[in-house]
Amino acid sequence: MSIHPTAVIHESAKIGKGVEIGPFCQIGKDVTIGDGCKIFSHAYIGERTVLGESVEVHMQVVVGHEPQDLTWAREPSSCEIGAHTVLREFSTVHRASRPGGMTQIGQRCLLMVGSHVAHDCEVGDGVVLANHCSLAGHVKVGDGAFLSANSLVHQFCRVGRFVMLGGAAVAVQDIPSFMLSTGDRAVIRGVNVIGLRRAGFSADIRRAIQDAHRLLFRGKKTIPEATELLFQSKVPEILELANFIADSARGVATGVSMASFTSQDQDLPQ
Repeated sequence: MSIHPTAVIHESAKIGKGVEIGPFCQIGKDVTIGDGCKIFSHAYIGERTVLGESVEVHMQVVVGHEPQDLTWAREPSSCEIGAHTVLREFSTVHRASRPGGMTQIGQRCLLMVGSHVAHDCEVGDGVVLANHCSLAGHVKVGDGAFLSANSLVHQFCRVGRFVMLGGAAVAVQDIPSFMLSTGDRAVIRGVNVIGLRRAGFSADIRRAIQDAHRLLFRGKKTIPEATELLFQSKVPEILELANFIADSARGVATGVSMASFTSQDQDLPQ
């Protein structure tokens, strides 16, 4: 264990083995820091925050501070960061605003410079939030999603598994799993083919998802009608997609036709 003498650590904090805490860090009440974590200089870890094993918290990061919610009545809440997640400079994660609630970041995530996760969010495993990406309160992000630089997600929206959200996109409705979405307001451009390939999805599964995309967003059926047809599939990923859409409270983002693609669009299904 290596703790710089200028670090301020509350007496109730629990610090694991092999933890490194740099200069001028502040560790709050009832914080738990797992084995092998690295806390770089000037980082702030708020009360009731839990860091899993080998988390990296870089310079000027704020984790587990008070929620930016005018309805918060200062009830106890918490924040949890999964093992091997990296929080880069100036990123922020606020604890929940609901009594006893928790803001959760999964394992092996990367929050790049200036990214923000608001109160009561749930972020899955292996998620990347690129520079200055912001999630409003109560957002849910599925495993393996990639949210590009300067993208924004409206409160209570959901971003499905292995979604690619493009740079500066503004998502005001749910983005279904496996899709590629861009724009203000964000629309469904196609399937995240490259992301699925990198994640090990077979060619057959990728084709099935592309067929589902065409049915949902380029056919003549309404989204509810197309979703009912998807429920007839025996492919788990298609059933996952159908359930995601059926469970949507805010509605899902609309699709666009091939005619609206520009020559700059790449890796979209033909």
